[in-house]
Amino acid sequence: MGMALHQLPDWPAGMNRETALAYTGVAETQLRAWEKAGKVTFRARGPNGAAVALRVDLDAALAGLFASSANDEDFDFG
Repeated sequence: MGMALHQLPDWPAGMNRETALAYTGVAETQLRAWEKAGKVTFRARGPNGAAVALRVDLDAALAGLFASSANDEDFDFG
């Protein structure tokens, strides 16, 4: 059924790749596509030079993914 509200983590403003994947729930290939398109950028700003991306960029990329799939309703698959 999913996690109870009290079990959900407080997501940081900057996330490493592993956390970004868990946060968005997308495949690594999708995350790499966002990077290639310049929608999400990982920068060496975390502990010990770890690359992090901004949560707001991840949110925008994810919203764009769903906005573009809304156009799928325009197609007649029947």
